[in-house]
Amino acid sequence: MTRNEAKRELKPIKSMERDIHSLELEIERLMAVATRMTTNYDGVNVMGSPRNKIEEAMIKVEEYRAKLTNMLLKHLDYKNRCMNKVSKIQPASLRKILIYYYFQDKTLEQTAEIIGKSERWTHTMYDEALDEYCKIF
Repeated sequence: MTRNEAKRELKPIKSMERDIHSLELEIERLMAVATRMTTNYDGVNVMGSPRNKIEEAMIKVEEYRAKLTNMLLKHLDYKNRCMNKVSKIQPASLRKILIYYYFQDKTLEQTAEIIGKSERWTHTMYDEALDEYCKIF
């Protein structure tokens, strides 16, 4: 495995995290919309939309929750497979860089700040960590 192949293998972790977060935000938005709609005595909500708008929003929320559950399960499985490899990287300082970058969605600049090293050092160690990842099968 090459360094670029290792990056391609690890990169989906970051995008899956973002997709999950986006879906969580959409669920929150729909819930906020649904809970702001209130009905009056004749079954029409105050904003002038029929009662079924609330039901439609709640159905959409349930669809999104099912999709979120599916995404979370796939993401967890993929993340665990990659983490099994990452956990074997020695020394731990290299392992930490990959964990921060891929599993905690930090930039390399943020990672450098967290571990108290320079950005240049962190970039160099990131490359070394990828090389170590490549050696693990």
